[in-house]
Amino acid sequence: MDFALTEEQQAIVDVATQIFGDLCRPERLREVESGGDWFHEELWNELAKAGLLGICLPAEVGGQGLGFLEACLLLEQLGRVVAPVPLHPTLIAGLAIASLGSRELQSRWLPGVSDGSTVLTLALSEPVGDPREPVLGAVHEKDAWVLTGEKTVVPFGHLAAAVVVTATDSAGIARAFVVPTTSGGLNWERQDTFNHEPAFRLVFEGVVLPAGNELGGTAGAVGWIVDRAIIGLCAIAAGVSDAGMRLTASYVSERKQFGRAIGTFQAVGHRLADCFIDSEAIRLSMLLAGSRLAEGAEASKEVAVAKYWASLGGSRVGHAGLHLHGGTSIDLDYPIHRYFLWAKHLEFSLGAATAQLARLGAFLANEPVHAV
Repeated sequence: MDFALTEEQQAIVDVATQIFGDLCRPERLREVESGGDWFHEELWNELAKAGLLGICLPAEVGGQGLGFLEACLLLEQLGRVVAPVPLHPTLIAGLAIASLGSRELQSRWLPGVSDGSTVLTLALSEPVGDPREPVLGAVHEKDAWVLTGEKTVVPFGHLAAAVVVTATDSAGIARAFVVPTTSGGLNWERQDTFNHEPAFRLVFEGVVLPAGNELGGTAGAVGWIVDRAIIGLCAIAAGVSDAGMRLTASYVSERKQFGRAIGTFQAVGHRLADCFIDSEAIRLSMLLAGSRLAEGAEASKEVAVAKYWASLGGSRVGHAGLHLHGGTSIDLDYPIHRYFLWAKHLEFSLGAATAQLARLGAFLANEPVHAV
């Protein structure tokens, strides 16, 4: 498959690179993250002005009318600067509403996403289990759904106007819903995460939703959302790994020991070569899975492979960056430490490497064996 970018895609990357580069200097990011909201509002507004928040939303709601792959390219640029904005949950939740929601849901939530006035989030994770098999309960009563249970690590819940939630009904069918954050019966509890991104434990105590708030209305909606959420995380991981690797390469080219730059030492060179291989594997597997999802093709294996590389390869690149920076890496204000924190956070979000191997193993075990 040819992963060369089209002119339109390259223009998206160029615009995003300029915006992120101008507004995400390390000192500015530290200033933003020291605040309680952990939200770079200026950056968010500039992304909205450039039309990037509505990149994969229909034109009738103020979007650019592009697709999921273009959203991944934008998220990759976010990963390069590890910026504190709710871009991933808003893009994926917005795409889910645009693709699976009713016209009423689209007109209610998506124009605000496009112009930057509305933040959306995702509630996909639970204390245990596969995000494709949610434990949160959904009971159908007359013309409404009643949700009971809990979700964990819900990002940017303090800023969100609505949350896309997955649940399982009494017949064992997984379903997805749009829940306004002002709904009665919702309880939020702040959680700390590895990269300090604000996240919340969200408890549903008999939250009542109109039937029209369901997304898709089919058993495949949850898998559709989870797959795209995972590849969105892989796109961020591709940016995190590449930027962290390049920062480390610059450091070892300047740091001298025994009268030589440590980058000339064979062990250091080999370590960075391995980082390059891991970074390329993360990006290429993400682009393959993202391209298939954008085309509407079956991509279960590709998604698992991409998340495996984002988890394992991202962790290896993150650890190598700390190791090769030596004592400098323990300075919490130095950028390499932030890349490491983001790499570890992304490693475990929506399933780490072991979970992806188990999923791939199940796919292989279920495939029929053909005699030669």
